[in-house]
Amino acid sequence: MPSFGLEETMRYGANAFQEDISGAETTSPETADEFAQHVIDAICHASVTPSVGRRTFERCMRALSLGSTARIGFRHPAKAEAIDMIWRERERLFDEYNASPDKMRFLAALPWVGPVTKHSLARRLGVYAEHAQRAVA
Repeated sequence: MPSFGLEETMRYGANAFQEDISGAETTSPETADEFAQHVIDAICHASVTPSVGRRTFERCMRALSLGSTARIGFRHPAKAEAIDMIWRERERLFDEYNASPDKMRFLAALPWVGPVTKHSLARRLGVYAEHAQRAVA
């Protein structure tokens, strides 16, 4: 099975809830796969506990790596459909993300990335929002 950096994602995801990661070193994704994994991870962690988000992300990535739908690993049908679309269109989305002059607006336009999730995703991707715009939740 291909490596999706689950260990790193789990480590950073856990740290995100234990301390302020605003000063942590984050880098822009170098590949479309990395970008899609960050987006999927943010969707999986939205509105759930960190442990549930990690398990959901791992199950989704396993299903996608086997060529299946994320619906196998995710009970929420609309989120699973969004994850499938992000994985299927990852090359195009990554190119559009890199070309976008307003990264925050681009992230907010992704399916199931709302006003709070976009800030979490931006930190994961190395985009730093102004302190006044950061989500507190």
